[in-house]
Amino acid sequence: MLSKRLKTVANLLTPCEKVADVGTDHGYVPIYLVQENICKFAYAMDVNEGPLAIAKSNIKEAGLEDQIETILSDGFDSFGDRKADAIIIAGMGGDLIVDILTRARTYSFNEMILSPHKRADLVRKFLSNSGYKISDEKMVEDAGKYYPIIKANKGEGYCNQVQLEFGPVLLKNKDETLKEYLDIEYQKFSRIKNGLEKEDKELDKKLELIKKGLNCFE
Repeated sequence: MLSKRLKTVANLLTPCEKVADVGTDHGYVPIYLVQENICKFAYAMDVNEGPLAIAKSNIKEAGLEDQIETILSDGFDSFGDRKADAIIIAGMGGDLIVDILTRARTYSFNEMILSPHKRADLVRKFLSNSGYKISDEKMVEDAGKYYPIIKANKGEGYCNQVQLEFGPVLLKNKDETLKEYLDIEYQKFSRIKNGLEKEDKELDKKLELIKKGLNCFE
């Protein structure tokens, strides 16, 4: 039921009482979390009525209507006075994830599992500036695409530019999937650079940043 990426997202969560899955789509992550006893209760939240209706049907079929509540909501706008120990936001761009978290500042969550499909640097920067420390990270290759998955808990954490871009824990652990991704990216942007007639300073900066990331594996 769960893709390799979403299973990694779900398994990175620390067991807890209540979790909120924002952008739940068909509700597979909350269903898995409750079935595996990773959490006792889950909120399955989505901004679109269609996917949420399918999620509700899947939840009913799994017999988990008493343990998973569906909420039609843009981020946490309709979360009301509910409480959750942890949240999951996966499958969105980093800019959208940051926007959702910025609008949810009135809520307090002990843990966040975030999986941006682009601009993960924006997410890491937000966490560093918002009293959260990146405690764990995974990099997953799924159907030819690479996804970073970030686990953040309350605490102080600082990231330099290379860590913001590629992940402090991934770099520290010399994550093989991250290295695979960096090698591919370096080759790709090198080919683009070699095909240009004029100098591109932004491209040069990108290549230099990737090179610094690769240097962490030496």
